[in-house]
Amino acid sequence: MSRFAACLALFFFSADAIFAADQTDALERIPIQADLVFKVEHPRSLIEGVIAIDAYQGLQQFPQAREILESTPVRRFFQTIRYLETELGEPWPVLLDRVAGNGLAVGVAFGKEPQPALFIIEGKDAEFVAKAHALLLKGIRDELERNQPQTQLVTEEFENVTVTSIGKDFFTTQIGTTIFVSNNKNAIGEAVKLALGKIKTKVTDHATVIQARKLAGPKAVAWGWLNFAKVKESKESKDFFASTKKDIFQTMIFGSTVDAARRSDFITFVLEKTETGYSAGVRLPAKRAELDPDLAIHAPFHGESGSKPLLRPKGVIYSQSFYLDLGFLWKERKRIFNQDNLKDIEKGIEQLNRVLPNTTFGQILENSGPYHRLVAAHTGEKLYTSEPAQSIPPVAYIGSMRSSTYGETMEALLRAGGLIAGFQTKWKMTEQEFMGTNIVTYRFPETGTPNYDDPEKYRFNAAPSFAIVNDSIILGSTPGIVQLLIPEIKKESATDGSHKVWQGRFIMKGASQFLKANPEATITQTILSQGIGLAEAQKQTNQLANWLGQLGSYEISIDHAKDYFEFRIAWNYGN
Repeated sequence: MSRFAACLALFFFSADAIFAADQTDALERIPIQADLVFKVEHPRSLIEGVIAIDAYQGLQQFPQAREILESTPVRRFFQTIRYLETELGEPWPVLLDRVAGNGLAVGVAFGKEPQPALFIIEGKDAEFVAKAHALLLKGIRDELERNQPQTQLVTEEFENVTVTSIGKDFFTTQIGTTIFVSNNKNAIGEAVKLALGKIKTKVTDHATVIQARKLAGPKAVAWGWLNFAKVKESKESKDFFASTKKDIFQTMIFGSTVDAARRSDFITFVLEKTETGYSAGVRLPAKRAELDPDLAIHAPFHGESGSKPLLRPKGVIYSQSFYLDLGFLWKERKRIFNQDNLKDIEKGIEQLNRVLPNTTFGQILENSGPYHRLVAAHTGEKLYTSEPAQSIPPVAYIGSMRSSTYGETMEALLRAGGLIAGFQTKWKMTEQEFMGTNIVTYRFPETGTPNYDDPEKYRFNAAPSFAIVNDSIILGSTPGIVQLLIPEIKKESATDGSHKVWQGRFIMKGASQFLKANPEATITQTILSQGIGLAEAQKQTNQLANWLGQLGSYEISIDHAKDYFEFRIAWNYGN
């Protein structure tokens, strides 16, 4: 770690202000040369909110967490907090409010390495901030005397302001309610002149900084701005955008995301606190109406839902839903595809068409629907008397269809495919009716030696199944997960859906249930990694399962909203 990073870390820890900043104060201390800024609005509420969560408190029951908490850096951190509380006569939440109550801001200017960075701590009480800054410098000096006696703090006057430095990569000063820290002498010099009014231009004079703050929204506890127009000027960026547009496979995977970036001159980063958790997002000012029509593969253009609702059957661990219109891609292939790629693809499809009964690959794609969903869940079903070496939760794919022809074709293909695969797997097909829906299942034999490699018996995690429900086809690894999904799909209406074009959610209660039902692998790993007995390993595994159940859910989503594009990660500890 560089000296700048180490000393800056001490400032972070000592003020207990790991995040913070105020738009009208701290950001206006950053000169206009910055190309990236990050700002936290309310550090105290953010930190207190995190440490009050049950899941955070529960970490202390695990040996790995206790080992970290008892490590030298963490102990020194808490010692520093106690020292500041004693010297300044206030508990840490009050200290944080007085030293950094008006926020923290970080600004970085792109250029030669190391890139100039400026860190701003904006307090509420100038006298208290000065006292805290002096104590921090004393702490750094004492630390250097203990560990690097050959290194000294140096002070010099700049514009009648005392700047303290260590070598060439750490500079700090305090003016009024503001503490400045930088890794670059020129950067802190510009910040001092800006604070004294000797230069006027600041980062908030960039029009896109104001736009970024507006795009972050009123609920943001922290947000950031990236001058993406400058990033796009580089040869690497230009080459990336050019190659992505030509490559159909990259277009299929993340074409609309790249298109949003291509149309954006800045990027906004946002951290929000919700009623049930926190969310972090990246927002680009790319309007939905300006999305390239060729990218209708990723987003509907006629007011339809961006994705179907997330399915949440009993025991669900993971649920995903997204929009991918392969039928549109096939219809427009001659216009969208690179011609060299198209020739190779069509040649391969010609060979495939020869073995498809009464249909073509193109017809299958055109009849398929644009909505796709994935689900993993703990079903608790007992498939075989034989046990696999490692239990794997059942998974299912749910695809929409534009016509019943697609369902009929897929059923015929799946039955034919199951029959052909049976020559290798020796599995047996069975059929059963559930809620008026026919479920087809293939089960592996439990006797005899398979003529394929599976020494761990992973095949006994699965009994592949499928069913057709309304306008959806379900492909499941077990009949149990298909049965769980049938009523979920039956109760949906044709208009149900979300404006998000991609969304996925991990539900930790389901993960907890699965671990409790299948603890063997985790117990074994705990014994081997810690060298403890069976009883203690069982206890720790049960604690882990209970703790997972407290974590709520984690959601990732992509949204082509009306006025912006957003990639978002959310933690909902309330559900």
